[in-house]
Amino acid sequence: MISFEDENLLKKYYQANFDFNTSSLSDKETDEIKILAKEKRVNYALAPLGEKIFDFISEQSPDLHFELVDFESSNIDGMLYIPRSGNEKAYIILNGSKPFINQIFAASHEYYHYIRDYELIKEKPYVCCLSSLENINEKRASRFAAEILLPDEALKNEIKNFQKRTGCSDKKENSFEKYALISMFLTIKYQLPLKAVIYRLHEEKYISNVNRFIENYDVIKSVLMQIEIFKNQIDLLYSTNNASIDNNGLIYQQIEKTYKNGLASREEIIKDAANLNLNEDVIRLFFDDID
Repeated sequence: MISFEDENLLKKYYQANFDFNTSSLSDKETDEIKILAKEKRVNYALAPLGEKIFDFISEQSPDLHFELVDFESSNIDGMLYIPRSGNEKAYIILNGSKPFINQIFAASHEYYHYIRDYELIKEKPYVCCLSSLENINEKRASRFAAEILLPDEALKNEIKNFQKRTGCSDKKENSFEKYALISMFLTIKYQLPLKAVIYRLHEEKYISNVNRFIENYDVIKSVLMQIEIFKNQIDLLYSTNNASIDNNGLIYQQIEKTYKNGLASREEIIKDAANLNLNEDVIRLFFDDID
């Protein structure tokens, strides 16, 4: 089981604010991430993943499970949890109080940590905090999430199709209104956070003055939220309803197994349950049934 000493330590264990700006990554790092994302989504080609990401990850990694937890802190998006039990199971724990679109991105982000960083810490009985790694690794994870949800080839095709429909063929014509509209459309179709889409457009050199888009982010998002024709899709993305995860309490089962096998003390489990914001009444029932 994990062991947190205080709230400051807990902050090391989750991805609080995803850094969508990954321009500091080298070309080599970006190319490697693109290759990895392409390999992982080979069966999907360029089709949008979006809410399918949960089934996609489960198919790719059967030992990786999802849990939704309503964290009290609004800063938490997700974390990768590896139990002490010594088996190969791991959990992506997502903040169930965050919008569905955030959960989609968080799942993709934590998946990168699982496939790239799990081997580094699999022998340690702690949540995968990756505190020993530089912050650049968080950028890699976010870049992977953006790439697997919206591959560069898919982005190129969408831009080309938009240009054909509008009669605009000049890629370098960085019209603010044009790319603001494209970013909203891609957010809806690929279910990728609006800010992440804006940075994808910047990364692929479709927009140069990304600061203008970030400064006007609230305005762009406000327009997005008012597009009546896509109301149902937008309502889904910005609600907290995640029907894609069968939240059947696997993490509770794992904690119960850990206690039964003597791999963690009662005190450790209760403390961990509190830090993970799990239902302590359910945890205590384990003890009543066993003792």
